[in-house]
Amino acid sequence: MPVSENDLALDRKVFELCGLAPLLSMVTPTNVSEAKRNFYAGGEPEFEYRPLPDIEALQERLDEIRSERADDPAIGAIVEGLTRELNLRLEMYRARESERFFLVSVEMFGQVDQATLDLANEILAATPLDAADEESVSAEEFAELARREIDHYRKVFPELTARVEMSSSRPGVMVETGILYVGQETEVARNRVQPLLHHEVGTHLLTFENGRAQPLHMLAYGLAGYDELQEALGVLAEHLSGGIPPFRLRVLAYRVVAARSRGDGAEFRETFDMLRALGAPKGTAFSTSMRAYRAGGMTKDTIYLRGLNKLLKHLAEGGHLESLYLGKVAFDTIPLVTDLREREVVVEPPLMPRFLTNEVAQSRLSEIQEGRGLLDIEGAAV
Repeated sequence: MPVSENDLALDRKVFELCGLAPLLSMVTPTNVSEAKRNFYAGGEPEFEYRPLPDIEALQERLDEIRSERADDPAIGAIVEGLTRELNLRLEMYRARESERFFLVSVEMFGQVDQATLDLANEILAATPLDAADEESVSAEEFAELARREIDHYRKVFPELTARVEMSSSRPGVMVETGILYVGQETEVARNRVQPLLHHEVGTHLLTFENGRAQPLHMLAYGLAGYDELQEALGVLAEHLSGGIPPFRLRVLAYRVVAARSRGDGAEFRETFDMLRALGAPKGTAFSTSMRAYRAGGMTKDTIYLRGLNKLLKHLAEGGHLESLYLGKVAFDTIPLVTDLREREVVVEPPLMPRFLTNEVAQSRLSEIQEGRGLLDIEGAAV
C-alpha cells in the first residue's frame, strides 16, 4: 500500500527535524581528556559542551507538525510519539548543565528501576574481575577497519551514505546521524574490535541506512524510545559475532550502578570511588561516571542492560530478530511497524548484519531463542 503524499510530507518534516536536533553530540563533553587529568590531580571535572542550536527556531518547526493530520492512523501514532520525544529533547537542550536536565532525562529514558539495579548487582557478584585485553589498536587503525566494514555493506547497497570521521572533541566511538565518530585518543582492545564494529556499523549504521531506504524516513533517525532496542541489538551483535566477555558485561552493570548513584544525589567523586571499590579500572570508573553526570546527569546508560534483558526475552518468546533491522524501531512500536510491514507501507530492508550468516552466530541465537538468559550468554565468549 503506497504512503499518501500527505503522510510522506509529514514524515519528511519529522525526519529533517530529527537530523537538526541530535542529542548525543549536544550532551557529550568536548574536553573529556582534560577533565580527566584535572580529576586525577584532585580537582573536579569541569566539562565543556558544543554550542546549542537555535532552540526556539527548532521549537517553531516542531509546533507546526500535527500528528492528527496523518491519513494513516499508524503513521499518525508514530509521529505523535516522535514529536513528544523531540519536545523532550529540546527541553534537555534548554536545561543542559542544570538539575532539571536530569529530571527530563528520567522522563526520556526512565528511572533506574530496582529490577535492573538488582540484575546489575547480580552480574557484579557473579562475574570474575578479569581485565580488559591489554593489547589495543589505535583510533586510526580502528577507523580504517570501520571504513572497510562500511565498504562491505556498500557493495550490497551502493546508495549507502555512512562514513567514518576522526574527532578531536568526541570521546570513544559513537554513531550519530549516520556518521561513525572515532575519538582521536581512542584505543580499542584488540579482542573488542570485531564485536565493536558489528555494534556500531552492523547495527547503528546499518539500521540508519535501512531506515533511510524506507518510504518512511523517520525510521532512519529512530522512532520514539528507539535507543533501548538499538543498544540492546548492538550488545547482542557483540555476543553473536564474538562473545561478551565478563569485563564487558561488568561495564554494562557499572553503568546502571553509576546512573542510580547520580539519581540518589551522590557527587561525581563518590560515584567514581564506588565504582573503583566494585572493581572497575580507573579509566572505566571515570568514563562511566562521566556518562552518568554529563550535561547535568542522565539515566540513558540504564537502557543497555535493561534493553538487552528485554530483547533476550523477546527472542525467547518467539520474536523475530530480522524484523528489528528495518530501521531504528522501539520495543513499543514493534506492533505498529509489523502492521505497516504487513500492509507493505514498510518494505524489506536492503541490508542485514553480515554476522548473522555465521554458523557460530546462528548457534548462539538458537540458544537465546531456547531461553538462554543474560547471566549465561557471557559464558559463550571466545
